[in-house]
Amino acid sequence: MMQLRGSVISHWHILLEEFSTSTQEFYKAVEQAVRERNLPEVELSRVLFKEGGIGTAQREYLRVQRKRVAFDICSAPYGNGHFFSWWLAKIPAKYGLLIVAAAILVGLPVWAIFATILTKIFEGACFSFVLGPLMFLLGIPVILLGLGSLVERGMIGDEEWVLSIPWVGYLYAVVFNPTTYYRQDTAMMFRDSLRSAVNEVINGLRTEKGLRGLGEQELAPEGEGTA
Repeated sequence: MMQLRGSVISHWHILLEEFSTSTQEFYKAVEQAVRERNLPEVELSRVLFKEGGIGTAQREYLRVQRKRVAFDICSAPYGNGHFFSWWLAKIPAKYGLLIVAAAILVGLPVWAIFATILTKIFEGACFSFVLGPLMFLLGIPVILLGLGSLVERGMIGDEEWVLSIPWVGYLYAVVFNPTTYYRQDTAMMFRDSLRSAVNEVINGLRTEKGLRGLGEQELAPEGEGTA
């Protein structure tokens, strides 16, 4: 199944000339290296990306995913060498419009029932006096919390877009996405653990063939960031 790569946080690649290996065996070795690290909240899968537009071939990547952050790994022969790369990216939300539409379809009947009940309880002028403050104090916060939870889980909307909205972005960050040492450290641990797994497998394959292992400079990613 083809997946969108999302917004790239960090990237690394290298073409090793006069070197060859099996892509599938490499992926299996990386999967084993990841499992041996016992990383929490991590899922392993294979994803397909199109090489170009509609009708072009697809290339298989190994994906290691934690929540909405994906570490996509590529292994492919190229000429007389072999190409390796990885992409650390934030996955865009799925099915956002469908979920919002479903929420509206469900919410309208619930609202109608709730309003009918309040009409029976608070008849006449008291109804309008009580309903407004009640919905403002209870209904709006509940709705915002529900929508915020869906955004945070990646089910609707885009977190970066919400964070950019004045006031709304601040409230969302306070409730759902506070910047803490724990969140930053966890993101870096996830990234560095997978980098270590990939580097370990590549250098292991090279050592088996009597070649030198890659150094820190060769293994350093092009961009650094946190998820």
